[in-house]
Amino acid sequence: MTKGQNSNRPQKGSKIAVDPIRRMKDIQAISKMLSDNPRNNLLFVMGTNNGLRTGDLLKLKVSDVKGMRIGDTLIIKEGKTGKRNMLVMNKSIHKSLQIYLEKIKPMDDDSYLQVEGRRSITIQCVNNMVKKWVGEIN
Repeated sequence: MTKGQNSNRPQKGSKIAVDPIRRMKDIQAISKMLSDNPRNNLLFVMGTNNGLRTGDLLKLKVSDVKGMRIGDTLIIKEGKTGKRNMLVMNKSIHKSLQIYLEKIKPMDDDSYLQVEGRRSITIQCVNNMVKKWVGEIN
């Protein structure tokens, strides 16, 4: 490796394998760790319960999910593949969503659901957060 290269960055043209968090114990530990941060908890719960890509979750707007009830579905066009995928509103997501919306009290239904200040958070930001969460539970 030459000076200035990031050892964590894959070589150009190579592929990286991304494994899901499989053990229920780990999912519960991260969920507990995030219980005091409604935004991060909602992001984690939506991702683990529906298996949607981060980029697709970050495109959601308040108007997309506001008023959804348990059992409702939302069809999402995946950014990477162009395929249609479904977000299912289960009890866990619904509870996390209600807590989050109550905290942020969005003024504009057209604003992005996952925000940092006034901007939507980035995929890289989420990737870094997930690495940190996983690191904290070993």
